[in-house]
Amino acid sequence: MNLNETIYGNSYLLGRDVYINGEHRIENIAFDKYLRDLGLIDHTGPVHNLAVVWYVQDDEQYVHQIYDHDTGEIYFDEPTDLWTDQVDEIVSALLMWGNLEQQIGMNI
Repeated sequence: MNLNETIYGNSYLLGRDVYINGEHRIENIAFDKYLRDLGLIDHTGPVHNLAVVWYVQDDEQYVHQIYDHDTGEIYFDEPTDLWTDQVDEIVSALLMWGNLEQQIGMNI
């Protein structure tokens, strides 16, 4: 498996599905705030750079890991963590709005 790593500043905006007055909308939300809202970051300290490790298999992108690029703290790790609704939501947002291949990244 060929893994890639994409690094985002904490204020990188992702799209979030919301309903306002019964109408479906996409709201912009900072990556770190989104992770906090979903309970994937459970501390109040700063997070400056977030890394997403991902790969392509059968022409589909998959998120392998999300972590703090500065401290190494892991917020999601595909092989060991349970797949929850919160993980599904952030992974879907990354695949839809994260532009994984267009951001600063590297093969690891």
